[in-house]
Amino acid sequence: MGFVESGYNRIALPNFHSPWYDYFKGGLIMSRELTIIIAVVVAIVIYILIHRGIVNRATRRAHEQALLQTESAMRAALQRLVDDHFVSDQTVLLSRTTVADGWGRGVMAFEFVVKLPTNSGEQLQIFRQQLNRMLSDYASDHDIKTASPAGGSAFLVTDIWQHGDRVHMSVAYLVNEATIEYLKDLHKVDQRD
Repeated sequence: MGFVESGYNRIALPNFHSPWYDYFKGGLIMSRELTIIIAVVVAIVIYILIHRGIVNRATRRAHEQALLQTESAMRAALQRLVDDHFVSDQTVLLSRTTVADGWGRGVMAFEFVVKLPTNSGEQLQIFRQQLNRMLSDYASDHDIKTASPAGGSAFLVTDIWQHGDRVHMSVAYLVNEATIEYLKDLHKVDQRD
């Protein structure tokens, strides 16, 4: 064992030499190569975190704008249905949420809940058809483009169901390829059932 002077005390240290620790200076020694590798790894991690934050913020902002646009279209379509006496004037848009993110990033699909007293599934499907027609008219009137290669409306009611006096609807805003792929996936699921 060797002895190292440290202040007033003599410390006994084993007789092995670590390439990473300088017993006399009391600190770690790093080679230039190791320092460069660590710096590159830290720079890559920082870049990934910053890039992820920017992309997430942009996606969130686009999603919020799409939700507002879709809500505006839904309100206008429901009002036209009230004006045409297709539904009662007590029809109220209660809530709106995003469809689960399990479908992927960038899917512009939203769930709306409407208080609407209808009784049968047949009436619900007629309501869905009329609502799709009104949403299509809204998109045409406001020159809202679709990303669908087939053209058509920028908005589409993809699913509708009733729970009590509340009607739940999934509405897709066909503004990007991710949403169009979402619709294709829904059609595949419907064909299996």
